[in-house]
Amino acid sequence: MTESEAGPARSTPAPPATTTPALPVSTDWVRAVVTGAQHIPAPAGPGFYASAAGVLRGIGLIQLDPLTRVSTAQRLTTLTRLPRSARAEDIDSSLWPAGAPLHGTPVSFEAFTKVACVFPIEDWPLLQLRRERVRETYALSLDPKMRAQIREVVAAAESGAQIGAIEAAMGATRTTGWNWSEIKHAAELMVRTGELVITARNGIIRLFDLPERALPAPILEAAHLPRDQLRADLARRAAGTLAVMTAADFAHHYHLSTADAARGIALAGLTALQVQGWKDLAYCHPQLLDPVPDRAAPEADATPQPSPHTTSPPGTAPAAQSRLIGPFDPLLRDRGRARRIFDFDYSFEAYVPKDKRLYGHYVMAVLSGTEMVGRVDLQRVGGVLQLNRIFPERGHSTRAVTARARAGAGTLGAQLGTEVELRDAARDR
Repeated sequence: MTESEAGPARSTPAPPATTTPALPVSTDWVRAVVTGAQHIPAPAGPGFYASAAGVLRGIGLIQLDPLTRVSTAQRLTTLTRLPRSARAEDIDSSLWPAGAPLHGTPVSFEAFTKVACVFPIEDWPLLQLRRERVRETYALSLDPKMRAQIREVVAAAESGAQIGAIEAAMGATRTTGWNWSEIKHAAELMVRTGELVITARNGIIRLFDLPERALPAPILEAAHLPRDQLRADLARRAAGTLAVMTAADFAHHYHLSTADAARGIALAGLTALQVQGWKDLAYCHPQLLDPVPDRAAPEADATPQPSPHTTSPPGTAPAAQSRLIGPFDPLLRDRGRARRIFDFDYSFEAYVPKDKRLYGHYVMAVLSGTEMVGRVDLQRVGGVLQLNRIFPERGHSTRAVTARARAGAGTLGAQLGTEVELRDAARDR
C-alpha cells in the first residue's frame, strides 16, 4: 500500500521562536555528541546496553528491512550497540519475547514512520498524532464490515493472529510476496491507525492483536494526553536519541508533519544551536551542553565541548574499536542528516542495476571514533562473512580504512557466528 500522505516534505519548517540567541557549535562537537548518544561500546568492553530490548529503549526506534545479505536490519542495528560477546540469535527473542503479551508486558510494537519500524512499547502514546493523521487520511478507504470481521477473527485468537489465519478465516485469497490480498491491505492499514497492534511474533511471522488486549492499560490511557503534551514529549524523546536535530530531522525521524515537528520543538524546552556550516537551526537538550559556553565570548571560544561522561573526543579511534554501521541504522537512515553530520554521502544500491553501482549490493559504513572513514561491500555466504570491496573516504588512507573495516567485520562476524574473509578485490585496493 502506498501512503499518499507520505511526507514529511524535506522543506524546512519555520523554526520555533526562541527567547535566547542560538548557541554556535562546531561540526566536530555535533559529531561527537551524536555518536556518543548511540552508546556504541568498544568491542571487548562492557556495553552500555545489556540486550537488544535495552538498545531499543535507548535509541527509540529500529528500522526493519527484509534483506538478509548480511543479517536483518534489527540485528545489525542492535549488534552495533552491544559488545562483541553478543549473539545475533538472541536479538529477535529479546525484541519479541516468547509468551508476550499473554505472560507479561510486551517489549515492543511494530508500526510505520514512512517505513516499517519497531518501537519500545512505552512509546506507543507518543505516536498517537501519527495514527490520527493516518486515520483522518484513510477514514473512508476501509469497509466497516471488513474491519469488523478482521477484528472478530483477531479477537478469537488468544495470542494474536497471523495474516494467513485471518485470510483463511475470511475466505480470502492468500497473500504471496508483494501480492497482497484485500484483507492484508486492510489489516496493515488498521495497524497504522492503531485499531490493531503488532507486539509479538511467531518466529518471523507477525501477530496482529487488539490494542486493548495487548497493551498495558497505562500505555493505552497515555495516548489520550493533550495533543501539545504528546508533541513536546515526542520532541524530547527524539532529542534524547538524535542528540542534535533540526526540525526537519525530527519530522523525518518520526514521519511527522512539519507543523507538528515545529510545534513540538517549541514546547519541549530545547536549546537552539547554530551549527557551523548548517543552514537551519538545530536543537538539543540543555543538559547536553556541559559546560555551558560563555555566550559573550568570541564565536571560536563559544563552542561547547562534549561532556567527557557521554562522548568521545572528535576524530578516529584505534582500529580495533571500529564498528560497521548498517544501511538502516539510525546514524545512516536519514541520508541527508548523515551527509551533514559526517560528510558521508550514502546511497543504498541493492536495487540499482549492477553495472550502475558505485560501491556494491550491500554496503556498510566503517565507523571509527566519531568519523565515518570508509565503506565496505560485504555479504554472508554460509558460515563466512565476505568483504568484497573496501572504499576509503576522502582524507583516509586505504591501509588505515582496510584495517578498520577488517576489525569491524571481525566483531560483527563473531556476533553472527561466522568467519571473516577478505576477498582479493578488497585486499588489492
